[in-house]
Amino acid sequence: MSNKKKDDGEVEELNEGVKNAYAERLKTLKQALDFVAKNDLPKSVEKFKHYLGILAAYNRTDEKHLTPKMFDPERDVAELLLVSQAYWNLAKSYDKSPRLRQESVRCLQQFIQFSIGYKYQHANAQLIKKFLRSGQAHNKKAFQQAYEKINVRSKNCYLATHAYPENEDLLNTLRAFKVKLAKYSAGIIFINRYYDYSPYIVNSFERNRSLDFVFNKLFLRPIIYLIYKVVK
Repeated sequence: MSNKKKDDGEVEELNEGVKNAYAERLKTLKQALDFVAKNDLPKSVEKFKHYLGILAAYNRTDEKHLTPKMFDPERDVAELLLVSQAYWNLAKSYDKSPRLRQESVRCLQQFIQFSIGYKYQHANAQLIKKFLRSGQAHNKKAFQQAYEKINVRSKNCYLATHAYPENEDLLNTLRAFKVKLAKYSAGIIFINRYYDYSPYIVNSFERNRSLDFVFNKLFLRPIIYLIYKVVK
């Protein structure tokens, strides 16, 4: 992240207070996580909000307008993950109070925004799934919709991308088909199962190149291509 420029091309300097807070932001986040571990939700919420407020001030905006576009997707991926976790914890905390459910939904939308398209997306989807299974969610519909949105909007087609990494037409066709599937309850179930298991299958292939070569050539590529031809 970098300082914004003035109209004359000069870099507009941040004030010392903002720069100092930004330099110490990870300490603030650690304090928030420590309070979560102690089950002190009010103090954890305060610290998470402070952390997000620091990032917003650094980008000369307010927390509600904080977006992934303000970060470098490669250099700042660790920070993007931390932001998503801050919003996740806030969404869960606010969900406990009926009068704060709307704020919970807002933070959940921010969590989705800071999850979709990043390599930790699957892990974040599993956080929602685990939370729903725990029975702790009060606004179950909002969390279920968030889980489905992360999976359906994902540009990742793990197995298809692994089999045909350079075939954009095939990948785009299958992504469009996934959106159509999501209109049906059975389709949602299929998509969720796909994202439950396919990342682990791909990881197994990456650890065993011999297995990957045989399975990919004899089974995966023909099956993926057949599906592509059928749905195109």
